[in-house]
Amino acid sequence: MAMISFRPDERTERELRELTAGRDRSTVLREIIHEAYVAQQYAQTREDAERLRNDEADRAELARIAAEMGDADAW
Repeated sequence: MAMISFRPDERTERELRELTAGRDRSTVLREIIHEAYVAQQYAQTREDAERLRNDEADRAELARIAAEMGDADAW
């Protein structure tokens, strides 16, 4: 397991003290990193969805597939 060290500024140190009140600092840092990772993944997914929503070739392919499948009520 890698050891990570950082030099927090005064604001970050104050915020970290509040976040870790009564808790293990390493656990809190792991949670913060995990939350940031999940937020980044959601942001990337939103960007990808927006890009695909505006991709004319992709939309045309979806329309072609829908037409090929026929009426959805038949399923």
